[in-house]
Amino acid sequence: MRKQRPRGSISRESVVNAALAVADRDGVERLSVRSVAAFLEAPPMSLYTHFSNKEQLLDLMYEELSRRMYAHEGHPTWQAELRALCSRVRHLLSDHPRWAALLSRPAPPLAVPLREAIMKQMVADGIAAADALTGLSSAVLGSIGLVLVNATMTGADGRSALDARFQHLKKWVETAEGRENPQTRAAVSSQGRFVLEDVCEFLVDALISGLEAKKTHTDSQKPMGTDE
Repeated sequence: MRKQRPRGSISRESVVNAALAVADRDGVERLSVRSVAAFLEAPPMSLYTHFSNKEQLLDLMYEELSRRMYAHEGHPTWQAELRALCSRVRHLLSDHPRWAALLSRPAPPLAVPLREAIMKQMVADGIAAADALTGLSSAVLGSIGLVLVNATMTGADGRSALDARFQHLKKWVETAEGRENPQTRAAVSSQGRFVLEDVCEFLVDALISGLEAKKTHTDSQKPMGTDE
């Protein structure tokens, strides 16, 4: 029988990381303070040094997930930082799909330095603050949504229903009915398979292009001789 750690010997960081590991293994809905304590080999009551109840523990887990999602990489432009953010969100949730349930919690608002940094870059580049926030939110939500769609449509055997549908479409465009849809046939025939990463990158690139175009359009509406 393994000896449990004494009360007060583990840090909050260790507790939160253990809770995320248990959620990764069992799902957020099955998480319990007892299961986290068992993972840490610590007395269950010792964990309450760092939170008062399970809801507060879930808030701490949400905060840590947000910190990992919004890690600031220090890219010189908002475009590069936005692409990096979306890529990080996709890979983090793809590797740990059960953590996504934490994002639906009505957790208290958090200060997010990366959000402020990207918006500062965007506003300095001529994008309205409201458009900057909407664009940033759209990019993150789109990345999360595509990961969740892929997880929902991936079977227990790891096969993607999205790619299976695409392969069926490739066969269909070669039929008599498919040949009556030349644009679809040309587009589908040029691709080997459905790649979610390509779709995600296309979405972010299109969003960035739209924000840049809107900035250009706004600038063109300024009266001659004005700097603001």
